Amino acid sequence: MPQDTVFVLPFSPRVSPDVEAARHRSLAWCRRQNLVTHPVDEQRFLRWDIAGLMATWCPEASRDQLDLTVDAVVVATFLDDHIDSPLADQPDQVDVVCRDFTTVIASEGSSPPHAGPLVTAFAEVWRRLAHGATPGWLERTGQHWQWYVGAYTQEANNRAHRRIPTRAEHFALRRRSGFVYAMLDLSQKAYGFELPHRLYAHPVLRRMLDITADVVDTLNDVHSLEKEESRGDLHNLVLVIEHEQGCDRRTSIREIQRMITSWCEEFRTLERQLTAPGAGQDADVASRMADAMRSAMSGYLHWSRTCARYSRLVPPGESALVTDLLKEH
Repeated sequence: MPQDTVFVLPFSPRVSPDVEAARHRSLAWCRRQNLVTHPVDEQRFLRWDIAGLMATWCPEASRDQLDLTVDAVVVATFLDDHIDSPLADQPDQVDVVCRDFTTVIASEGSSPPHAGPLVTAFAEVWRRLAHGATPGWLERTGQHWQWYVGAYTQEANNRAHRRIPTRAEHFALRRRSGFVYAMLDLSQKAYGFELPHRLYAHPVLRRMLDITADVVDTLNDVHSLEKEESRGDLHNLVLVIEHEQGCDRRTSIREIQRMITSWCEEFRTLERQLTAPGAGQDADVASRMADAMRSAMSGYLHWSRTCARYSRLVPPGESALVTDLLKEH
């Protein structure tokens, strides 16, 4: 089973001691936001264990700082499951849905008229992200959120035409659809620092960010393969390699294991360059960001081994959620 595929990363996972309390706070927040009003949706939400993911993604965060990261990823995950529906191959309808999220960003956290609970919850999250943030950081994370929601339209267009992307196309799209860049912004928010633009634009750090996204997204592709394949999705590196090389599943997954090992080795080499003595005025922030990226990779793998999101599949033809959170209640 793909979720049991063995991956070995050279980074050790850690977990915030606030994880159990964060799970309770997350469920309470979802109830207040009317995101879990049906017992089936609540059970599916609990299987995701987003608090468990973010407690190992940001292992030194707790309480309000941890909760913001959890709530943001909960919103993104609910959106993902809403698109994983009859909307999945309807790019025009998906574009309309995603436009409400970009409207929230453009309006500095205001919900559009007649917004459903999910968009309203995102507006609340966005206002919390904006609190105390510099304009440059907020613009950057807004771009990362827009990458995420905009990728749904492109994926829907590919599904409508039953088009499997090439490997290069897959990575270009997956780095936007995977949400990792926005989640690394959440790491900065949780730990109270921001990447200055000069460091964000540094080619070594840019490559480290890309590697982090590729590792997390590719691990996710393997772990979610059965879920996605059962629902006819084509945006998965395992399937891309099978299609490209005409190989079987075992061969595709072995290649992915080699790729992840190589990426991690490259990451460690780049980290030594970025944080070497004499690295300059941004050395401390660079070190904190490198630590956040290591926690992201090891944390995702730790969470994925126990999370039930990908092991208990929603039957084909059935919506991932019972309640439509995109409609005004």
